[in-house]
Amino acid sequence: MAMPEGLAFPTELEREVFETAALMYPRSIPTLLRVAKRVLIWIEPFLYRVIRLNDDNPHVYTALLRAIKAKPPNFFHDAVRHFAFVSGSDSAADAKKILALCTGIVSFGCYNTLLDPAVPALFVGTRLQRLSLDLQSLFPPGWVDLGHSMFGYVTHLDMFDESGVNELLPDIPLLPALTHLSLVSDTPWESALGVLEDCPRLELLFMQWFDTEPYKSSQTPQMYDIRFVWGLCEDSKGYWDDWERGARGGVDFWARGDDFVRRKRKGEIEATRYWLD
Repeated sequence: MAMPEGLAFPTELEREVFETAALMYPRSIPTLLRVAKRVLIWIEPFLYRVIRLNDDNPHVYTALLRAIKAKPPNFFHDAVRHFAFVSGSDSAADAKKILALCTGIVSFGCYNTLLDPAVPALFVGTRLQRLSLDLQSLFPPGWVDLGHSMFGYVTHLDMFDESGVNELLPDIPLLPALTHLSLVSDTPWESALGVLEDCPRLELLFMQWFDTEPYKSSQTPQMYDIRFVWGLCEDSKGYWDDWERGARGGVDFWARGDDFVRRKRKGEIEATRYWLD
C-alpha cells in the first residue's frame, strides 16, 4: 500500500532503515550513497567501518589515502571500528598513516609486516577489544609489556606467537578484561592449560591448527577443562575471511568456540571431546 501523499518517514526512522541496510548488506553501500545527500552523510562512514588491507585489493589503499585528504580529522575516528593489515611491508607506511587516524577502532589484526615497537603508541587512548597479532613483534626484543594501556579493554586476544610463548603466558593474567584467548597449535599443552588455571575468568581457550592431518590424528578423547577447544583453519586467506566475517557481525571462530563450550556444558557434546568438526 502506497504512503498517503504528503506523509513521510520521520528522519530518525528513515536513518535507522538505511543504517540497518548498510550493516546487513555492506555490498549495497555504494548504491545507498547515491540515494540522496542526507543518506550519503549517514551511510558513508559505514563504507569504512571494516577495513581489511591486503595485496588482493590495492585499490583500497588509493581510496583510503584519497579519503584522508578529503575528510575532516575526526571522520576515521567516528567511522572505522575494525582494521586488519595483511599486506607486504611496502604498504606499511601508508597503513600506519591510516591507522593513526582510526582512534575509534575496537578490533585490530595484523600479520607482522606492520608491527614494530612504534605501533603501540598508536593505540594509546583507544578501547581495543579484539587483537589478532604476534605480540613479540609489537615490542622490543625480549620484552613484551602486557601492562601497556592498549591491552586495558582487550577481551579477545589471538596470539600468533610461535616461539617464546612459554615466557608470555605467565603474564596473561595481567590483562584485566580478557575473556577469550587463542593460541597456535605449537603451544605446549601444559602451558596452555596452565593459563586456564591461572585465569578463572577466561571463558574460552582456543587452539588454532593450520594442518589438517595432524589436527585429525591428534583427536584423542580426553577430559580437559571444559573451556579448552581446538579448531582448524587451513590457510591464511581462510583465517582473514573469518576475521572479517566476525567484524561484520557474523559467526567467526570465537563464536563457534563459545557455542561449543555452551553445548558441552549442556551435555550435547561428549565431555571428553574438545575439537570442532
